[in-house]
Order: sequence, then C-alpha cells, then structure tokens
Amino acid sequence: MFRIGTDRLMRLELMNKLHNQGLSSRDICDYLNNKNIRTVRTNNPYTPKLIWITLQKYKKRLQRIRRYRILRIKEGI
Repeated sequence: MFRIGTDRLMRLELMNKLHNQGLSSRDICDYLNNKNIRTVRTNNPYTPKLIWITLQKYKKRLQRIRRYRILRIKEGI
C-alpha cells in the first residue's frame, strides 16, 4: 500500500468530515474555495465534480485499507 502525504490526507479527511456532516459537493466546494484552499497539483479552485470524484476515490481507498491484512507469516531457511 502506498501512503499519501500528510497535506493531501488532511484535505481528504476534511472533505470526508464535511460530507459526513451532510454537506453537498457544492457546499464543500464553496467552503474550500472560501478558505482559499486550492487543488494540490494544478492550484485551481475546487469544483463540485472534483469534490465528488475525490470523495468516491477516498471511500474506495478506505475500503481497500480495511480489507488489507496479513494472513500468514512464514519464515524459511
């Protein structure tokens, strides 16, 4: 599993927290743009479509992490 940077992780957790509080993609978009938080790679303002797909990918990532577990450790000589 690859890890993401702390800055990106904090953004994803903030978006997820706002979504869990009942905010729509448009509301989250407005919140982030009002706080002058821009996208990481392109430094553009957020759009509702970008918020929606980001949340979908983050949810899938969380599901993969929950399924990942060590089944057996076997050492050999």
